[in-house]
Amino acid sequence: MASIFAFLGEVNEELYAVAVQAEADVWSNPRATLTQGRLFSEEMATMVSKQEKVEPVYFIKPSERVQLLARKDIISDEIKESFDWLRRNGNMAAHDVKPVPPDLALTAHRHLFMLALWYVESYGPLEIELPTYIMPTMPLSPANTQVQPKLEASEQLEQLLSAQLEAKILPTITEQFKHLRATISQVAVMNASVSTGASSPGEEVANMVASVGMSPQDMNAVVKSVDAATPEELASEPPPVPEAGESVEVGDYLSHQGLTVVDKRSNGGALWIVGGWELKEVLFSLKPEGIFFKYAKNGSQSTKRKPAWFMMGKDPSQLRWVSIPDEEGSDKDVAVTQEVSADVVSSETAGTTEHAVTCEERAWQGQSKMHNVPPSQGESIRAQTTQSAQDLETVNEERTELRKSFLNKELIFPASMIDMGLDDLPIHGCASLVQYLKDECNVTAIHELPEDLSNLTEKISGVGPKTIDRFVNQLEDAIAEEKRLIGSGKRKEHAVGAYRELKKRLDRRPTYMELHRLGKADSQEYRQLFDSYYTFLLQAGELTKEEAGTARRHADWLKEVESTIIRKSYKMVLLLAMLERGEGVWMKPITAEEAAPFFYGYYMSDTERKQIDFSDNETQKLWDAPAERTAPLIARMPMTHWAKGNKLIRISDGGFEIRILTKEMDQKRLYAWTKEICEYRLCWYFDRRKGT
Repeated sequence: MASIFAFLGEVNEELYAVAVQAEADVWSNPRATLTQGRLFSEEMATMVSKQEKVEPVYFIKPSERVQLLARKDIISDEIKESFDWLRRNGNMAAHDVKPVPPDLALTAHRHLFMLALWYVESYGPLEIELPTYIMPTMPLSPANTQVQPKLEASEQLEQLLSAQLEAKILPTITEQFKHLRATISQVAVMNASVSTGASSPGEEVANMVASVGMSPQDMNAVVKSVDAATPEELASEPPPVPEAGESVEVGDYLSHQGLTVVDKRSNGGALWIVGGWELKEVLFSLKPEGIFFKYAKNGSQSTKRKPAWFMMGKDPSQLRWVSIPDEEGSDKDVAVTQEVSADVVSSETAGTTEHAVTCEERAWQGQSKMHNVPPSQGESIRAQTTQSAQDLETVNEERTELRKSFLNKELIFPASMIDMGLDDLPIHGCASLVQYLKDECNVTAIHELPEDLSNLTEKISGVGPKTIDRFVNQLEDAIAEEKRLIGSGKRKEHAVGAYRELKKRLDRRPTYMELHRLGKADSQEYRQLFDSYYTFLLQAGELTKEEAGTARRHADWLKEVESTIIRKSYKMVLLLAMLERGEGVWMKPITAEEAAPFFYGYYMSDTERKQIDFSDNETQKLWDAPAERTAPLIARMPMTHWAKGNKLIRISDGGFEIRILTKEMDQKRLYAWTKEICEYRLCWYFDRRKGT
């Protein structure tokens, strides 16, 4: 019987051989099927990573490679799950002595088929006909039929459930207990360290000396004798100091700068600098010399997985040279740089301090006739305003969390809220206070609030302690809501903060294209973290009541447009052809013949689009042909593939139809949002393929 993976052999013989071997062992040797499945998934991930030119120059684990492909939007969540399933269960089969039930091998066979189908659809020729999945049948032999008695249906069901319980449920429970035990151990260690760390440094030294049983004088003598007895070969000699005007090798230069250098270039490896993001100033200063470094959060085996930087280039193993400038010129450059920096910082600080002092002075202005401000209190206000200036500098440079206080409360704003405007906060019942902050103190964003909100109590006409307390309570609610939005990781916090920063810069809500072109975060993060850009806006409270209703009612469609895999741009161009028909009729069915003129012209009118997605063996034949001959390609490639297994899209009577019901109030808005997402995805796709 022919293998179901025969279609894969036309595209990649190596993967085909592994898949056929895994299929042959499904019933006779399930363990071999799982291990072959792991090998299949790892080899395919490596091939795809190299074909898409995203394979890093340093070593990464198979799981990290799959994560990389998912982040780059090369594989969908469903395909990623197949990769992960084959890797996890293949590892289990290779290292666990427990019997492997046939049902796991059958599941592996289905995942293998899904990956093979996706690979051929994405990287194979269009003319290959793809089969539907067929489960491999158990081979029957006379020996098997004589020895094995026929089981009742109930016994078969019992065996199957038992296998599923052992293979899936019990390992999950065991893993949960392991995680719980590890958490309890960590808490116990932390408590022990806290109780131990309560002693003073003097007590610790005394305890150490007492435990050794020596006097401090005797201990010093021992230390001196050990230093004197240190062998020369163990003493680390500092690298020779390079003289001004000479050229030194970059590894020696960085060692002289006090950095930890791991040089593997003699073995064909790379030059690694161990350290975190704080080294960027030192390493980026080498760019004028044509020497570039890239940061790797997890380092490499050479750095023992510590964060590190590696030197880039066509041949990272070659030696590079750095010219050492003259000392006089260097001193002058440093002096000028320091002077300019001081001027900039002083001017910014002065402006911010003046703004904050104005706010504080006006807050006290209502009582100035009755009470003189004591000098100590004035110093306190100046200290608070200086701290506000420092907070603003921190906002601009590091975007860390922001802290404000009120009586005995401390308000800790996440970094993503720093650029949030007062008008964007859900503040109710505090109109006079908010208006005063905006008009009199020029406060428009959270980071411009006074450091201590207690000083505003009873200083504003018509605003009492209860109003201030209500304002602070609503700020606390906003902080809690923000933490629910961004979660515990940094990716969401960075994406939300980048959106708000761009919104403040534009003074309005940015479009998806503006977020892609001008935002400081990768625009793909909003789809990966929130399903779609408009779902993110909904969760962030950035939509009006009417817009929020549209986003909730059509969340599935917005996610579909954002998440459908586009190996080529054909799907989005087909959707754009439908949208070009107009707001009222864009969802009506369209045939391949109707879409062909727009589809053909979209590629033929632009040299780059034509070269990227309309220049393979099949589409080159259409360059000098009428546009109508493009219809078979449209019917087979974007239409059939997109409608396959999709509830929102179907092909009926040869027409491609979007099956969503919309209210009249949603039609205009949904049309605009769909077009915005479609145009953004096309822009992002061609930017990525062009390497921009």
